[in-house]
Order: sequence, then C-alpha cells, then structure tokens
Amino acid sequence: MSNFGDDSDSEVDRIMTDRPPSSYGSMHSDHEDEEDDEFEEPPLKLPATRVRLHRSDSPETAITERTNTNQSSVYNDGLVLKPQSLYAAESLARYSINREPSELQSEIRTEAAMDEEPNDRDSEMNERDTQEQQNDSAAMEEQEEQAEATKEEDDFDEIVVGFEEPKDPPPPPPEGVGLQFQHTHRSLTLPHVLRQMVGCLSQLHPGDITYLKRSLSTNCRFKKYYSRIADLNDPLDLADKMIEVCGLGEALYMTIRGIQNVGNDGLAEYLRKTCRRAVLQHDLKLAHDRRYYYLYEGRCRPGRQRYISDVYVEPVTVIRGSREPINLENEVYKIPYTIEETQIRAADIFRPLPHEQKPIRTVMMTGIPACGLTVAVNKFIIDWMEEKNNKDFQLVFPLPAKELHLGKDGNLSFLEMLGSFFAEADDIKFIEKPDCLSLFIIDALELCKHNLDFKNNEVISSARVKAPLDALLTSLIKGTLLPNARVWITSHVTAAHRIPPELIDRFVELRGFTDEMKQEYFTKRTTDAELGRKVYNHMKRSKALEIICHLPLFSWMVAFIFERGFQDPEYGKHPPGITTFYAQLIVVQMNRSFEKYRGCNVEAQKWRDEDKSFIEMMGKMSYQMILDGRDWFTVEDLASVDLTYEDLRSRDELTTEVRRKNDDIHTWIFKFVHITVQEYMAAMYVYVAFRKHGKNVIEPSKMSWFQGQNKDRPVIELYRPAIDRALASPNGHLDMFLRFLIGLVTPGTEDNLHGYLLSHYHPKAKGTEDVVKYINKKMSDNIHPDRRRNLELCLVELEEGKQGR
Repeated sequence: MSNFGDDSDSEVDRIMTDRPPSSYGSMHSDHEDEEDDEFEEPPLKLPATRVRLHRSDSPETAITERTNTNQSSVYNDGLVLKPQSLYAAESLARYSINREPSELQSEIRTEAAMDEEPNDRDSEMNERDTQEQQNDSAAMEEQEEQAEATKEEDDFDEIVVGFEEPKDPPPPPPEGVGLQFQHTHRSLTLPHVLRQMVGCLSQLHPGDITYLKRSLSTNCRFKKYYSRIADLNDPLDLADKMIEVCGLGEALYMTIRGIQNVGNDGLAEYLRKTCRRAVLQHDLKLAHDRRYYYLYEGRCRPGRQRYISDVYVEPVTVIRGSREPINLENEVYKIPYTIEETQIRAADIFRPLPHEQKPIRTVMMTGIPACGLTVAVNKFIIDWMEEKNNKDFQLVFPLPAKELHLGKDGNLSFLEMLGSFFAEADDIKFIEKPDCLSLFIIDALELCKHNLDFKNNEVISSARVKAPLDALLTSLIKGTLLPNARVWITSHVTAAHRIPPELIDRFVELRGFTDEMKQEYFTKRTTDAELGRKVYNHMKRSKALEIICHLPLFSWMVAFIFERGFQDPEYGKHPPGITTFYAQLIVVQMNRSFEKYRGCNVEAQKWRDEDKSFIEMMGKMSYQMILDGRDWFTVEDLASVDLTYEDLRSRDELTTEVRRKNDDIHTWIFKFVHITVQEYMAAMYVYVAFRKHGKNVIEPSKMSWFQGQNKDRPVIELYRPAIDRALASPNGHLDMFLRFLIGLVTPGTEDNLHGYLLSHYHPKAKGTEDVVKYINKKMSDNIHPDRRRNLELCLVELEEGKQGR
C-alpha cells in the first residue's frame, strides 16, 4: 500500500515519534546517508490481486471508497483520494481527532478470502453503501442546522483542534523582551502545524504530490533545494523539508496554495481553518515587512530609504512623571540633562512593574516633535515580526490615525473595518476569543480626523455589531470592545488630551538620546566605523550641537551633512557652525508638517504665503519672549502677532504643549522643542526684517523714514547695536541669539532662506568685513570671559558660513 494511503493522525504521531529530530527541530533525519537511502527506496506497491479497504466504522470510508459514481477507485500504486468537499474534510477532522490506533487500522482482505464470503456479498456492500450515503446526508443536514443555530455565537472561522495547555508557566522573561509570560498558543506551534500539513498531504494522490513538488521549484527559496525534495515521497519528509527551508508560516502558505492548485479546494480550506491563526500571522508579518522594514530619515525621498535595523538606536523611554518633556539643558545656562522618572525599555511598555498586579491594557506614548515616535512604532513591529520581543501577541494591527478616515463609508462592524485595512484579516471572528491576544497600534493621534466623542458615542461590545467608526474606536479604547486586546496610542503632547486619562493604564514618554546613544547612532549608521567616529568627535566640538542632538532627527541632519563634508580632506579644521543646521531644521520640520496635514503631492508641498508669514510671526513672538526673559508662550502671545491656535496646531513640528490645567485654551502653555530653536527663530526674524523690509528691530527708535525704505543698507548697522546689547547682558541670555544672527549673514547660510523668507535672487549682504572688524575690536576690550568666548564662536560662524559648510 502507498505511503499516502494512511491518513490517520495516530499514524502521523507514530512516524513522528520513531524519527530522529532534524536540524530545524521537526522530525527529519540529519544524516545525508540515511536520506539518500530513504529516497532510493521505491514506494510500496499493491499486490497483484485485487485489494479492498474495509473500514466499517471509519468516516474515511465515505471519502476513500465512494467517488462521484459511488464506486472505489483503485490505481496501480494504491488507493487514490479524489478531491473532497469541505464538508467531507471537516467530517474527517471531527472523527479523526483523539482516535485510538486500533480504530484506524484497515483490514485488508485478498481475493481468495473474498471468494469464501457468501454469495450475497455484493448486495450487502450495496446496502452498506446506501446506508452510508443516507448517514452522510443526515450528518450534513444536522451540521447545517447546528451551523445555522450557532452562526452568531460560535462561528469563529477556524476549526479548533483539542489540546491541553501546559500546566507549568514559562520562566519569567528578561527585561527588554516585552510580554512573554505565556506559552505559545498551540495552533501556532510547530507540532500542530506539522501534524495538520502531514495529515492533509497524506490525502493527496501521488501524482498530485509530484505536481505540488514541481510547483515548489518555481519558488525562489526552493530553486536550489528542489533536488533534495524531488525524491521525497513521504508526506512527513516533504512537510519537514519545506518547514526547514522556508520557515513555518511560508511552508504552511505554500502547502495550502499547492493543494488548491491540484484542485482540492475542500482540503485546502480545511488546512487553512485548522491553522487559521498561523496563516493570518504569516500574512500580517509579510505585510508588515513590506511596510515597516525600511525607514525614511527626515522626509520621504525615493531611493533614500534605509534598513531600520541599520540606523535605529533605542531612545530613552520613561513612565511619565511630573517633569516637562522639554530638554532644559543649554550651553549658556549649564543645566544638566537628567532622567528623573522610571526608565523602561521600549519593548516593555505593556509589561507590568514588579509592584503592579493589574495587566497594562492601554498605553499612551507621547513625545515632542522629532523625538522618533513613529520610528519607535516601526521598530516594535519589526521586532515582533522577527519574534524577538512580545511573543505573547498573536496578532499586531497598526492603525495609522491619518488613514482611519479612508475606510469604507457608512456603519461597519469592527471585523469589517479590519478587513478594509488588512485584506488578510477578513472575517476573523476568533479575535474575540479570550485566548487570542492582539495588539492595536493607533499611531499619530494628532492626525486623527474623527471626533472621538467618548461621552455620547454608542458603546459597542461585539466586533460583529455595525456602528460608526468613531464609536468603534472609542469602544476599543474604553475596553468594552475586545477587552482582552491591548491598545497602544502614540501622539504629540498637544493631542494626547483627546483621550480621557482614566482610560489610560500607563503614560510613557520618549526623551531622545543620551550621550552614549548619540555615539552609537553616529557609528552605527555608516559602514565605515572610522567615518562615524570622525562625525561624532566633530559634533562634540560644538556644545550646542551636542545638546540638540538628543533629538534623533537633528542627529540625522548632523550626520547627513558631516558624512558628506568629510569627503573633503580639508574638512573639520575649525569647530562646526550651528546656524546652518537650525536653518535646515526649520525647513525640514515645516515640510514634514505639510506632509502630515496636507498630503505628499506637489501642490501640497509648496510653501504658501501664509506659511512664510507664520514663520516670520513666530520669530517676532520669539524675539519678544527673549526680551521678556521667558521660554514659554500662550494663545494670547499668538494673538499678539496675528496668529491663532489653529495656525499653530497645523504646523506643530516646531512647538509642543507642556501644560494644560483645564479645557480653557487660554490657560494652555506651549514651548519650542528646544530653547535654542526659539533663539534661532528670534534671530531669523530680526535678520529677515532688516534684509527684506529694511527695518532695524533692535534699534527701531533710531531708524529714520528714509533708512526704512532702503533695503540694501550695510549689515553693520544691524550688528553693531546687537553686539553691544549682547555684551551688556549680565547673564548671557543673548549669547546664542547673537551667534545665530551673525551666522545668518554669510552666503552659505543665507542661501537656506532663499525661496522661503527671501527671494531667490536677493542681493548679497554688504559690509560683512566691517562686522569682523567690530568683533575683533570688542574682543580686545576688557569684557567678561564668557562673552569673549561667545564672540570667538561668532567668528567661527562667519568662517564656516563663508565656506558654505
């Protein structure tokens, strides 16, 4: 009898227990000699006499003995199974589970034995066939009635195979690997998937097996291994080799497709349902791999993507306390950057602390712009996909808030909503089961266009009930919908208040890079380790750059410019200038806000007049804040420069909200992402007002009407009072402002303003030599050592900007 004739699970178990484990961990032998011997062994042939399988109490009789003509089909190589219906496959599953080996043994009777039977053997067989046919029809009707009665309650789109959970819990996982406190669900394990694959492959005709193996040769992973599977006739060997070469999920997927290709859709559907979670997990991982494995640093530019594992450095992640999210460290004020809150690993955001007994269901992660929130989400998904962290999550569904309004119109059930975003997750009713732990990630809440009305929305408790999408989202966050799932929300601080705090189990913040992380980032992102060390050491020569590089986005800008600068052997003789970086930061962040709120088409990316006016007015407000000696502003400050909160919210990549006492918008407090950004904005406003409008903002009382109309005046008229006022400062609060103001006058730096705040053909500044002379003159006077050092750095800005570095 052929090896493909026996389809019982007990026979599979017997073969699996008798075979040594392979290198992959399944049941294939590691010895090549044994493999060759097994390959050369011809398949077992039937004897020349007629053979009949007698399974009086086995449901396989209906499959193996009866075809469309109600007669057996006997081939030279043994009994052949015709393509069966889904009902027959499911009947096979119901009866084949947990059977004893004695019930599965077939009784083979030869022709001589059959001749000794009574003459009415044929009539007896016909009666038995008729009775089996009637029993099958009754079973089908009974199944349809049960399916109809339990359709709304028990149809979870998967066939559950009985198994026992391990009694002993797994050992506690180390820190940094997330949720791994449970045993892997049985339907996702290697033994279960292998047993189902072997059981289904055993139902195929040898010719179908040959066709399936040849179809594998077209797969890119199997081209070099086809010679090793061409002679495999045993279903266990074939399934084992597929898993060894392709992995569990890919092997299962190809087996289902192969069975469909040979025309046995019912058997393929049965295999898909018995391994439904493994199939869905594999499909989701493929989709995540295509979408999240690559990273665009800064802005999306074709051909500039990087592997996320090549550039990602895990930033500081803390459980939020009372401290503001802004880094207060400054070159002038010497405020050290310390971590005061409870620091955790990024993968452990759902992991309870030792003193916490309640599981963490909903996590809100916030951070200032440019701190890397979206990149942290991408890395989390990739680590789950590669089975490095958070293995307890069977399924992970990223739901970008920017795309939530793009789904189907009208009322949808939660399952239909998932199916509209993930075609692989169509009609997955088993997601409501308590043993299906899933994670939903709502990224960038500030881009969500739904109201999220937690007070008035309908409360949804079933994933099959149709409701507006806004009600589905609020019910998911509340926990009435899929209470066993986990929800992770990322947001800028400004939009985080849209979620009532009592619905959040844990607030987490990203704080950027420490000094050690900065060094790791600069050396990791390039294949030349020596170049990475050069970039890092050159960056450290400027204290201002070293501080602001705690923002991952700024670190990317510095690395991007320095890596290309060091292609020149003469590069790096002087300390780096900082003005160029801040000028480019403003442009990059404004363009990123256009992408977020307007779109990525060409028209949406163009700077409008209101965008240029917004930058100028924010600079005007920043200058007034410096004169007042404060680093925060309110809605009233915005109104004083003809701006509104909506103007700020739609261009939120430069500022962040730091405090909100109540819902009164006039009590909200805002800050720039760093105080040096505020100082640059103030210097840019003063410089543009002088070069574009001919206004000397520093000494407005001394400016005559004629001077105000002259837009081509020597810049020394602006810099002389600015230097004098900065030197007169007792605490140096104008030092950085002066450095930025002087750095803007050089051609290499001013070019960053052309096309945005200045025209493309704006004339070059006059009188820069007089500025250098005046600075040298002041340095020769008896001034404070800190002010002298700042003037030296101003000369560095002039030198670096002059050479366009």
